[in-house]
Amino acid sequence: MKNENLVPKVRFKGFSDPWEQRKLGELGKIQGGGTPDSGIAEYWDGNVNWFTPTEVSNNGYLESSNRKITSLGLKKSSARLMPASTVLITSRAGVGRMGILKYPASTNQGFQSLILNSATDEYFIYSMQPIISKLANRLASGSTFTEISGKQMEKIEIMIPTTGEQTRISSLMKCINNLIAANEDKLEQLKTLKKLMMQKIFSQEWRFKGFTDPWEQRKLKNISLEIGTGKSRFIKFNKSEKYMYKILGSTSIIGYTNHFDYEGDFILTARVGANAGTIYRESGKVKISDNTVFIKASQINFLYYVLTNYNLKRLSFGTGQPLIKSSELNKLKLEVPTNELEQQELGVIFFTIDTLIAANEDKLNQLKELKKYLMQNMFV
Repeated sequence: MKNENLVPKVRFKGFSDPWEQRKLGELGKIQGGGTPDSGIAEYWDGNVNWFTPTEVSNNGYLESSNRKITSLGLKKSSARLMPASTVLITSRAGVGRMGILKYPASTNQGFQSLILNSATDEYFIYSMQPIISKLANRLASGSTFTEISGKQMEKIEIMIPTTGEQTRISSLMKCINNLIAANEDKLEQLKTLKKLMMQKIFSQEWRFKGFTDPWEQRKLKNISLEIGTGKSRFIKFNKSEKYMYKILGSTSIIGYTNHFDYEGDFILTARVGANAGTIYRESGKVKISDNTVFIKASQINFLYYVLTNYNLKRLSFGTGQPLIKSSELNKLKLEVPTNELEQQELGVIFFTIDTLIAANEDKLNQLKELKKYLMQNMFV
């Protein structure tokens, strides 16, 4: 290999030696797994962790398996107890997914795992999962499902640096993976919080202090300023062209339309196609197609969440291209607070949660892009 192919584009300061090409079999021992006889109760429900491929999905360190076997089950099967820091590698049912044993454990026969020698950092090898998985899938074979053998796994060749550089890279990748996991957890918690609040608030189980009047059923036309449709015809245009206005519609827009212009927040509900009933919120000047319905209201944030909580697809009719008419929206009855101040407060709280969700999604995407960049530039 040319020398420039033996070093990554991005390196920690102080490391300049070329990386070496090594087979996985040279870095440690490849170990398969096995399954004790399911008909013998004495082999099961013990204290020996026993992982299956469905439990391994590039999820870092693995602590506890769903099912466990006994010491007798381990002895009477081809399963083997592997030490902590073993890198599990699935060999079937999705070849190349990886995880690291935090404690000694065994697996079923869906693995060809790597018990590393002391000179190789387990998290560095785990961080190379996209590379190893790609190479493993090239070697996998089978008609019903693809599988890779232990002998084939041993032959996989990867490029690795010195132990010191491995350690630095693995520390960085571990930090990024932990940040991604923490942000994914936070994002899931925010989404769960929003779902809970939507349920509790729209059932009126939770109320803001100071608001006690019962909610009333009102028609949408009576709580909005205007409901209408975009009247237009489609004219094909070059998608590379730039226009003053954003163009919104229910499906991918292929036309340039006459338009309804409105500066400020409003709601568009899709009228055509599988997206009938989907709600969009935009601000600023836009152009909308005749496949949309626009709604203006004084408490637009609150109305957005009221309609989000309602299954608007119930109002659609027709097959293939279901349609929602503005006349049907006008007649739609919704349970809402009579006090506009309460509507405003509810709109603010939901908008705040959505803003937090969007910010965390953006942060998560940035972290994933950073990881992608490092994978492309810190590894050979």
